[in-house]
Amino acid sequence: MNDFVFINRLMQREELLSTTEKRIADFIKNHKTDMSKMGISDISKKAEASNASVSRLITKLGYSSFGEFKAMISREDTYEEVGEKSEKNVTEIISNYYSQLTKSASELLDINDVSEVANGIKKAKQVLICGIGNSGLTAIEFKYRLTRMGINADALTDPHMMMMRTSLLNKDDALIVLSNSGKTPAVLKTCEVAKNLNIPVYAITNHDYTPLIDYTDIVLFTSQKAMIQDEKFINSQLATHFVLDIMTYTLLNDATYLEKRVKTLKLID
Repeated sequence: MNDFVFINRLMQREELLSTTEKRIADFIKNHKTDMSKMGISDISKKAEASNASVSRLITKLGYSSFGEFKAMISREDTYEEVGEKSEKNVTEIISNYYSQLTKSASELLDINDVSEVANGIKKAKQVLICGIGNSGLTAIEFKYRLTRMGINADALTDPHMMMMRTSLLNKDDALIVLSNSGKTPAVLKTCEVAKNLNIPVYAITNHDYTPLIDYTDIVLFTSQKAMIQDEKFINSQLATHFVLDIMTYTLLNDATYLEKRVKTLKLID
């Protein structure tokens, strides 16, 4: 985490922060370009907190000192606000947001973990992918990708079916869960069922130190939409799709999977 940008440090440690520390973090996030001119007292005053609270936040986010925090945050890429975000430059706005999210996701993702999950998928007799809401739609998309490679995969989005179907798996299978928050009740209950059966559980999520982490064998962390301060940008799945694209590419390095994908696609040309 030593080289993470501020927003990724915050996502990874958010569950460990107090209400006051979260308020300070929000202030910093919204005033990043001003940090080079501010001291601890300036931040604490504007965020309505104490100097000690600011120092604790800096330490919890993995900075060795306030000086290191200022030096590192001043080097982070800043993206210019695009005028009044008028309709004529919306392409530039969205392209900018995509760049921010994928760059953040790249920083969070450990390629060794991707390889381990890919190996787990290869070894599994069947792969069950679960998610609720938008994450459920992404789960279905990943199911189709795996199926076209000849991998026995299914996706479920109904809370009750997720738990029941998982109860019929065994240790030679694998469960993949998608949850941005890491707190989705149905996903947590499904993971609990899996762990009681010694079924490997892999997760894609935004946050560390959430209840989901306790149930998983390998976690692939990704960035969250909340880092984009624009209520009109509603894509909560872009970073997850980015991770799945990397996973898909990794699996397709296997010539057998690639051959089967080509074979299935030819049928619908």
